[in-house]
This record gives sequence, structure tokens and C-alpha cells, in this order.
Amino acid sequence: MIDNLSIKNKLYAGFGGILAVILILLVLAYYNFQRLSEANAWDRHTMQVLHGIDGVSNGVMQIQAETRGYYLTGTEARLVKVREEVAELPPRIDALQKLVVDNATQAARTRKIETMILAWIRDVVEPQTVRRQQLGDAPGAADTIGKMAQFQQGSPAVTAVHTLLEEARAEESALLAERSQAAADLRRDMTLVLVAGGAVCIILALLIVYALTRAIMGPLNNLTTVVGRIAAGDQGARVDVVTRDELGQVSTEFNRMAQSIQDNLQRERESSDELRSKVDSLLGVVTKAASGDLTGRVEITGNDAIGQLGQGLARMFDNLRLLLNNVQKAGIQVTTSATEIAASAKQQEATGVEQAQTSVEVLSTTKEISSNTSQLLKTMEDATAVADYTTSATAGAQDNLRRMDATMQNMVSATDSINAKLAALSEKASNINSVLTTITKVADQTNILSLNAAIEAEKAGEAGRGFSVVATEIRRLADQTSVSTWDIEQMLKEMQSAVSASVMGMDKFSEEIRRSVGEVRAVTDQLSGVMDQVQKLAPQFDAVLQGMQSQAVGAQQITETMMQLNDATQQTVESLKATSEAVHQLQYAASDLQSSVATFAVNV
Repeated sequence: MIDNLSIKNKLYAGFGGILAVILILLVLAYYNFQRLSEANAWDRHTMQVLHGIDGVSNGVMQIQAETRGYYLTGTEARLVKVREEVAELPPRIDALQKLVVDNATQAARTRKIETMILAWIRDVVEPQTVRRQQLGDAPGAADTIGKMAQFQQGSPAVTAVHTLLEEARAEESALLAERSQAAADLRRDMTLVLVAGGAVCIILALLIVYALTRAIMGPLNNLTTVVGRIAAGDQGARVDVVTRDELGQVSTEFNRMAQSIQDNLQRERESSDELRSKVDSLLGVVTKAASGDLTGRVEITGNDAIGQLGQGLARMFDNLRLLLNNVQKAGIQVTTSATEIAASAKQQEATGVEQAQTSVEVLSTTKEISSNTSQLLKTMEDATAVADYTTSATAGAQDNLRRMDATMQNMVSATDSINAKLAALSEKASNINSVLTTITKVADQTNILSLNAAIEAEKAGEAGRGFSVVATEIRRLADQTSVSTWDIEQMLKEMQSAVSASVMGMDKFSEEIRRSVGEVRAVTDQLSGVMDQVQKLAPQFDAVLQGMQSQAVGAQQITETMMQLNDATQQTVESLKATSEAVHQLQYAASDLQSSVATFAVNV
């Protein structure tokens, strides 16, 4: 039944029992004390009566002594003393009467003593005093007083007074002895009550202390044992709740706390494993990407920081793969176009050489113009066709170069976009670093709080030992959180280093593309010059045809025209050589572009 009471009620009941016994003991002691006080009061009263009797007896004896001295000396000083003693005796008798008013026998005896003393003073002392005063210094005055009849009466009267006073003293002494015995009995009873009550209080206090200790220390020892088991690593240890008091409630709440700690540890362990697996997955993909293998897929999703980081990396790798596919396609297209331009340039160069040889032959066979006019017309028509073909081929090459320039511009834009996304990725990694810094600060604060809790528990002594163990475990968990946060921070630093290396590679790639764009534009400008030169051939061929159709102009005009044609042909050959060189450079740039892109592996 006591186990179901609260600690407050247990303490109230225990101390209430002790207080009840103490109150009973106090009531008995107070009752005995009152009786003892009454007995002491009666003792004091008896002593006062005895003192009053002694005072009256002493007063009578003082009067006797002073009167006798006055009888012998007759001095005025002695007479004054006699009168003073006579005046002091009635108040003493009145005081004695007041003291014995509660005792009828003593009161009657006191009244009789008063009557006898007053009669003695009136009949003996005063007449003798007056007579001695009358005798003055006469010789034999003392003998005269001694012979008076009153002097003879004085001794029996005083003896009777002293007899009554001795009777009163004897009665009061008997009362004093009786009352002293009663007071001794009361003191003995009071000592017995105090000793017995004290013993009962001690026994009851010991019983209550034993019961309270058993009711309180049992659950506390059970709780301390379970705390020690939990501190030793037994997370499944629980306290047996055997009471319904505050300690039972503490045990219940401790079990809830232990279960919550166990659940939190399990969730933290699962979260750590999940975070580690996600980080390992991201590191694998990023490591492959750093070596040029972009075939890895980021499968990490979620609303947390790692999930958002995984989604951002997935989008970045998708965009990077798309960009590299476009670059590879553009490189193939540039290579194909450069090959076609090279073939066209070689064909144009061969045609220019043939035109030069033909011009030489025309110069050497000017005299035979007339006979070979039809053949020369045919040759000039072929030359016009070749010039038209060269013009159209050069225009097509220029269009291809323009498309290549646009493709290069797209590659530059895509590279800038990749750089921006890598910068965003670095910024997100920095944000993760700030979050990790916040987690580290929280772990440090938790460590400090656990240290403060351990200090407070140490101050609490034995009662705070369990909470000291809990504070130590919390501090250990905070340290593990700090170590895990440091590992994640190191991983993020490695990822930032990889991202920085990627940014530097993309910057270098962007610079190569921009340089290739400049070279393509230079080739485009050169091809424009070739087109201008080729387009100039058509009027000259027309002039030659007109000269051949009108031989009336003369051989001189034909010779000059052929000289002009020879110069133009030489210029065309030089332009075609320059075009061929530019095409070779374009082929080299396309090869470098393909080599740069070939280091990346992407899924088609």
C-alpha cells in the first residue's frame, strides 16, 4: 500500500507519525510541568511562610535585644532603635497573615500570635520604655526596671509567642516535606515520560526511515542499475516500474527517454548510412566525370541538400553530354566540310595550273589563232565553266564556313553555360559547407551543453550520476557528429576541387574554340577574296571571246589580252594555294576539336 503513495505523502505520513508522538509527549510533559510548577509554587509559598515566621521571630528577638540594651544604657539611640523595631513588627505580621490566608489553622495561629505580640508590646515593652525614659541617668535605673512587674510578665509572653511560632514553623516544615516529596514524584514521572516518549520517537523514526529508505532507494537503485547498463552499451535496458509515486513516474519517463534515445540513434545510424551511400554514389559519378567518362548517371534525389546536389549534378551532366554530342557532331561536320573544301581547292589549283599552261600555249600559238579559233573558243568556254564552278564551290565553302562559325558560337555559348552551371555547383557546395559549419556549431553547442549537464550532475553527487552518464553519451554523439561533418566537408572540398578543375578545362576548351572561330573567319575572308578574283575572270573571258570573234581587232590586242589572262591566271593559282593552306589549317583545327572532345565518353 505504501508503494502506491507519492513521495510527498510518504514523507507527510512518516513525519506526521513522529509529530503526533512528539505532540502527545509534549502534552504529557506540559501537564507534568504544570503540576511540577504548582508544586514548586507551593514550595516557594511554604518557604515564604517560613521566612515570614522567621521574620516575626527575629523581630520579637530584636525588640527584646534593643529594649534590654536601652534598659541598661538609657541612651536615646537605643530608644530610637526600639521604636523602629516595634514599628517594623506589625507589617511583618500582616505579611505572614497574607501568606497563610489559605490555611485556616495557620491563619488562626497567626492571629493569636499577633494578639499576643501586640499585648506584650502594649503591656510590657511600652510601660518599661516609658519608665526607663523617666528614670534617665539615675543610678540603679536598670535594677528598677528589672524589678517592675511588667518585666516579670515579659518573658512568659515572649516564650508563648515563640512557642506558637515554632508550632507554625513545624507545620509549614511538614507541608514543605510533603510537597517536596510530591515534586520529586512529579519530576520522576516527567523524566520517565520524557525518556519513554524519546525512545518511542527514536524507534518510530527509525521505522519510518527504514520504510521510506526502502520505498525510495529501491526504485533509485533500480534506476541507477539500468542507467549503468545503458552507459555500458545495453540500449535495450529498461527500468521496472513497481511504484506509482514520483520515482515510478521518473522511471516511466526514463524508459520513454531511453526508448527515444535508442530510436534516435537508430534513425541517426540509418541517416548516416543513407548519407554515406549517397555521397559515395555522387563521388563515383564525379570521379568518372573528372577522368572524362560522362556515362555515369546520378540517381540521388530528394529534398535535402544531398538530393538537391544530386539533381543539380544530374542536370549538369545531362547538359554537358548534350553539349559534347553537339560539339562532336559539329567537329565531324567541320572535318567533312574541310575535306570537301580541300578537294575543291586542289581541283581549283589544278585548274589554275592548266589555265596558266593554256595561257602560255595561247601566247606561243598566237600566230595560229585564226586556224585554232574554234578550238580556243571551246577551251575558253571550258574555262568559263570552270570559273563558274569555282565561284559556286567557293560560295558553298563560304556558306559552310558561316555555318561552322555559327556552330562555334553555339559551342562558346554552351561552354559559358557549363562554366555558369559549374560555378552554381561550386556555390551550392559552398552553401553545403555553410550548412555543415552550422551543424558543427550545433554539435559544439551540444558538446558544451552536455559538459555543463555533466558538471551540474557532478555537483548533484550520487543523485546526478545517471544524468552524468547520459550527458557523457550525448557529448560522445556530438563528437561523432563533428567527425562525420568533417568527413563530409573533406568530401565536398574534393568535389569542389574536381569542379574547379572542370571549370579550368572548360575555360581552356572555350579559348581553343574562340581561336578556331577566328581562324574560320580568316578562311572565310580569304575565300571571299578568291570569289572576287574568280568573278573577275568572267569579263576577261568575255573579252577574249569577243576578241576571237572579232579578229579584226588584231593580234596585238589578242596578245595583250592573253598577257592579262596569264597574269590573272597566276593570281588565281596563288589564291588557290592560299585557299588550300587555309583549308589545311581548318582541317588541323577540326582534328584538334575532335581530339579534345574524344576524351569525353557520353551515351548516344
